[in-house]
Amino acid sequence: MDIEGKLEELVLRHLPDDRYFLTEISAKQAGGNTKIAIFLDGDEGIAIDVCARISREVSKDLEVLDIIKHSYTLMVSSPGLDRPLKLARQYHRNLGKKLRIRLKNQEVLEGRLKEVKEECIVVDKLTAKQGKNNEEKIPFTEIEATHILVSF
Repeated sequence: MDIEGKLEELVLRHLPDDRYFLTEISAKQAGGNTKIAIFLDGDEGIAIDVCARISREVSKDLEVLDIIKHSYTLMVSSPGLDRPLKLARQYHRNLGKKLRIRLKNQEVLEGRLKEVKEECIVVDKLTAKQGKNNEEKIPFTEIEATHILVSF
């Protein structure tokens, strides 16, 4: 099993309950140091104290199990607005929000998330020509990246 797989096992062991979930793990080598980034989320968001507790627990496990033989940096965080949505669970929490969706064919769509289905999302997209909302179903398999657009 690779290091990311081992880290996933450790993280999942320490999640407080099924409201919380792992969205992404990366372990990148930089010189003699490994930078580990763990992104967690929750159905209603995730508090910093939950991330801090999981960081402490995973760090203890890494030391005790001696999984990484050299120096490393560990970061445990919520995905934040700069990170794309990865899982259907994240879309559910963002119903009604405006999204920018880049499809695998590189087309970019913007619209308000109306519905999340098993295989796709439904977005009301604004068309410049018609000036009205048009509903579009977008299969998850066609999505390369989705970001939440923040309005001020």
